[in-house]
Amino acid sequence: AAATAPVVMAPRRKISLRDFDVGERAGVRGLHYVPDFISPDEERAILAGIHAPGTESRWVRSGRRRVANYGGVPSSSEVTEPPPPFAAALLEAIAAAGIVDERTAPNHVLVNEYVAPAGISPHNDGDVYAPHVAIVTLKGAALMDFWPNDGSFTVDDDRHDCDERDPTPLAQVLLRPRSLLLYTGDAYGLRHGIRHVDVDAVTDRCVNAKIAGADVGDEVERGRVRYSVVFVRKGRG
Repeated sequence: AAATAPVVMAPRRKISLRDFDVGERAGVRGLHYVPDFISPDEERAILAGIHAPGTESRWVRSGRRRVANYGGVPSSSEVTEPPPPFAAALLEAIAAAGIVDERTAPNHVLVNEYVAPAGISPHNDGDVYAPHVAIVTLKGAALMDFWPNDGSFTVDDDRHDCDERDPTPLAQVLLRPRSLLLYTGDAYGLRHGIRHVDVDAVTDRCVNAKIAGADVGDEVERGRVRYSVVFVRKGRG
């Protein structure tokens, strides 16, 4: 098969995360949302890299989604390989924008594939990762809920629905295609999840509604498939 073209990202200028702090209004520190962090052309190139020849064996089923790991087993602190080209290019752009630095630079990448209406159970990322996670959303939209970390069972195994019977979340973030979400510190300590629905309803808990181009009461269709590229740093050092 022909080789996939390299992912070329436009040069990035450093941004001020303070300008993209969306959690403050909900009293959640460390929640940042950058709309249109990548262009449509960059999105297409990254998706081509995700599905490059030889990558199919990476995918494993996890609950309602498929996951491809780069850097080793998520539950292990060991880093076993460098990021693939598509992730390395995206990570370079994230670093150039000042979203990560030498101390928080990711060394593990997870790619999630969600086919609507798939969501993910409320969970906390735990102590394996440093509290500095960046997520780039591709193709589809979704509403992510942030919940108190009440000590309940939080292993990410998709056994429980994130449904309307749950209490009201502390905050919600509407993840539009090509956006970047960064959660650090206090926000990292919360549980987060995505409901198992075809259409997300924007509520008054959606902290980034304005910057994401939505109003309270809007209904946002997921789209058939959505990808998230999740950058984490193994180890707390």
